[in-house]
Order: sequence, then structure tokens, then C-alpha cells
Amino acid sequence: MSVRNFYKIMIALCLCFQAFSQKKLFEKHSDIAFGIGTANYYGDIVPINRPIQSTLQNIRWNVSFDLTRHFTPRFSGNVALTWVRIAGDDNKLEGVAIQQNAFMRNAHFRNDIQELSFKGIFNIVKGNRNFPKRATLSPYLFLGFAFIHHNPVARVPLNYSGTDAVPGEWVSLQPLHTEGQGLPSNPKSKYEQFALNFPLGFGLNYKINRKFDLGVEIGIRYNLTDYLDDIGGNFASYNELLTISPLAAAMGHREYELIAANSGKNREAAIRQYLATNVNPAYANPALTPTSTFPEIFGKGSTRNGASRLDDIYLLTTFRLIYHIAPQIKCPVVQ
Repeated sequence: MSVRNFYKIMIALCLCFQAFSQKKLFEKHSDIAFGIGTANYYGDIVPINRPIQSTLQNIRWNVSFDLTRHFTPRFSGNVALTWVRIAGDDNKLEGVAIQQNAFMRNAHFRNDIQELSFKGIFNIVKGNRNFPKRATLSPYLFLGFAFIHHNPVARVPLNYSGTDAVPGEWVSLQPLHTEGQGLPSNPKSKYEQFALNFPLGFGLNYKINRKFDLGVEIGIRYNLTDYLDDIGGNFASYNELLTISPLAAAMGHREYELIAANSGKNREAAIRQYLATNVNPAYANPALTPTSTFPEIFGKGSTRNGASRLDDIYLLTTFRLIYHIAPQIKCPVVQ
């Protein structure tokens, strides 16, 4: 037998063995995806016990890029980078009977979050041997962990007269120590802007063609921080916050702002009603203008986070365009 014929036979045997093996072996491959969708926060300013109203009134956005590696017909791994905006405003609770303390608190915030997540995926429908033959509909569950960086901001009161900020501008809240962090009455240091969270949810992919899918994914993020909204402890007194800065006092005690800085809504009538009901009926007199010289509603030690006993969470709903990357074909080297 010539050497050439020997090689031909060996190559034919290898190809037959490879074809037989591929009937049993799963073809590992990867996909990349771009996603865009909505974001909803639930916490001290947006109570989860009003799920429909809280969700519809506070919708923001998320944008994501991710890579998924399909290891077996059932299990995949995913790494994603996501930009999330969440927000909340106490003034949306005006007239809600059990939330009048929150309305009077008059806090609001916006937070742009950067999230790097690592998730394990369980495919409910077992995948086919190679990706072109994947199912038309592929539902899945996921669970993982993520690192986030966040920075809550809020608008300066419209009547603010200090020289360190402009009325109505957005300022970062963490450097202001709005709960008196670091003062003798609250020796805790200011909260960290880096935190850990745990993504949990489900998704569904629809096969468009050999290479592309459309997907929708819904996932909750439980965060190991209660300060996505800058609220997590008790009030410091107004005078205590003045020792930090006038801006810290203005941002930490917003009860008597007659015009809501975020929405521009007039709060005076609602403030009068609150004071007349909870402090003294005389405050219903329109001749008395609510100002910061009125009784301190939320004194030193009063809780700021009465709306929630859990750390802050956010919900992401993401629509994804997915591109499947064909695996490289490994051919035997013939020398």
C-alpha cells in the first residue's frame, strides 16, 4: 500500500469517526447581544407595596451589551455590562393615605448605575447539538451576581440662596452626608458607591434565522445597599447638617419646600393639610406661610426609610438582538 493511499484511508476513518461523534457531542459556541429596555426602582421613595402605581410612575431605561457561552444543551454562562437609570420622587405619593410622611419628606433622586454581571443560565428547552438547529422558542432562567457603581443625585431647592450650588441643578448626594454621617450623633462613615447585587429572572429567545435571535429578558436585582436613593437611616437635625454645609442641610431636610424642585409642583396646600392634621389645626390658616421656622417634622433620630425594610432593588426589562458566532472547525493536520 502506498503512503498516499494510507493517508487517504486514515483521513476517511477520521472523518467517519468525527461524523459519528458529532451526533452525540454538543457543539459549544458563543453569542453576543445588544439590549435596550426599561428600569424600575423599588425602595424607600418608591414603595413596592403599590406595585402597579410605583412601576408605571417611575419607568426609566437600561442599555446592555453581553456575551453568552453555551457549554451544554442545558447550561450557559453570561457576562454583561449594563447602564441603568433609576429614579423616584416623594411628591408622587401626594394624597396616598398611608404615605403622607413620605410626601412630607419631599425627597427625590436619580441614579445612573453601571453594572457588570456574571450569570448562570438554565435552558428550559434542551438545546440541539449545533446552534443552527436550535429551537424556535428558547425559554431560560438565570441567576448570578454583579458589581455596581452608583451615584444618587437630586435637584437643589429652587429657593436655595447658598453660593455653593445653583437652584434646580443636579448635585451628588453621597458627598453631602445627608444623614449626618461622620457627626457625633451618627459616627458611621458615608456609604460606598460600589456595591454587590444578585440578578434573578427569566427570558425567552425567538429564532429569526440561522445567525440571529430576538429576545426579551426580565430580571430583578437585589442590592446589598440601601442607598441607591440616598436614604437608608435616620434624620440628622437641620442644625447638625448646617455644621457640614448649608447645602447638606437643604438637601437633607426638604419638608418645607413650597415648590417641588424636581416636578415644579406647588406643595403649599398639601403641606398645610398635613400640618393641620398631624400637628395643629391652626396651621390650616392661609395667613401662615409654611417655612422652615415651622415645627421640625422630622427631628434628630426620626427614621428616613419608613417606606421599606428591605435593601433597594431594581427591575430590568430588556429587549435583545442576539448574534450567534459560528464555532471554528478544527481539521486534522496532515504532514
